[in-house]
Amino acid sequence: MDNQYQALMTSKSDEQLKNYLVNSEKYTEEAVTAAIQELRNRGKEFSEEELSEIKLKLEVIRKKERDEEVQTGTSTWKKNVVTDPEAPAFYSQRAIWGFSVFFTVVFGAVLLSSNLRDKGNARWAVIAFGVLYTGLAIFILSFVKGNSTGLTVGINTAGAWIMNQVFWNKYVGAETKYRAKPIWVPLVISILISVPLLLAVIYSQP
Repeated sequence: MDNQYQALMTSKSDEQLKNYLVNSEKYTEEAVTAAIQELRNRGKEFSEEELSEIKLKLEVIRKKERDEEVQTGTSTWKKNVVTDPEAPAFYSQRAIWGFSVFFTVVFGAVLLSSNLRDKGNARWAVIAFGVLYTGLAIFILSFVKGNSTGLTVGINTAGAWIMNQVFWNKYVGAETKYRAKPIWVPLVISILISVPLLLAVIYSQP
């Protein structure tokens, strides 16, 4: 993911690259910087005036990103969510956490794996973890008598933490900027799967 913008810029025309400079407010600092570097690689020489203007634009972008971090909180998952149309579209860390906690970790694993379609074995490692973790959770909870809601949430929360702090950081990147994909379709599918299973468990109780 570190070279996502560099690789993207090589496929752009000179006019498309220049658009990043003209409309820099629409893009992340990384995208604009990558466009500048690609233009330089193609032999484009910038005058001192152009370099000063570019520097000013980059500072405006940085200030905008800092302001957004202050508003959302630097410790929140929103800090890497951008509106840059060239940024990759992922299911967010917040979505993965929510699906893992309120459904099961395997649901969160499916969301994260869909972010890794170009990562080969990485996506299957995530799915395997989700399946094994959920299976282990079910096994542990089978020994619990009475209400196990608190323990279930605790186990799922631990799994969600692993998904975001280990797998996301390793395969997506802790500082990777991305656009957040809408969750409505996977949410509806998850509900349609979970509700019948929940009802089956309830009505199977003596």
